[in-house]
Amino acid sequence: MEESTNKWLYRFQWIAVGIALVVILFYASSSQGADNKSIQTPKEWKPYVRSDKIDEWPTQIIYDTMIGCYEGTLRWVLLSNPQLTGIPPGIMAQRQMLEHCFCVMDRIRREISIEEYQKRVFEQEWVGNIFITKAFECVKEEKTLPSFFVIQGDKEIEVVPNNPVVVPDGETDDSQEESPDQKQEESEGSPQTIFQG
Repeated sequence: MEESTNKWLYRFQWIAVGIALVVILFYASSSQGADNKSIQTPKEWKPYVRSDKIDEWPTQIIYDTMIGCYEGTLRWVLLSNPQLTGIPPGIMAQRQMLEHCFCVMDRIRREISIEEYQKRVFEQEWVGNIFITKAFECVKEEKTLPSFFVIQGDKEIEVVPNNPVVVPDGETDDSQEESPDQKQEESEGSPQTIFQG
């Protein structure tokens, strides 16, 4: 008896869901379901336009460019700080790299029209030069990536030292064996770099 009741309830649930979906679809497709007078047709759309040419850039190009900038910035940081290789960037490192890429992206969008960018985006040398030039400008002028780079004088960018590992004389990194307790104690302290999560 209990089994037949459970089967009936199970079937009733699915029937109720089906009926609800049919009612929703019917209401959504009916002319009474929406006020068609307030819906604009594509001919009536008037996009928001500012005089600033930054608004001409499509979202997809901005997204693709930001992803490319982020990956390039990550490579730049890792090339300048090889001791960070293999350590996933923490939230503060990610934030600094994103802020840096927004700076780079804004500078590119202000100086290069979308038409020129779309024509030349696949020229690796041109794109590389644009990005590295704007990246240096952002680090120098806007002080982006402060945990990784600092400005020395007017032109030089120096790598911020990230607590280099000191190995005693005669020992290599591989020869230093630690017990699991020692490793646990070290990991409980505050992270040495913002690359540690």
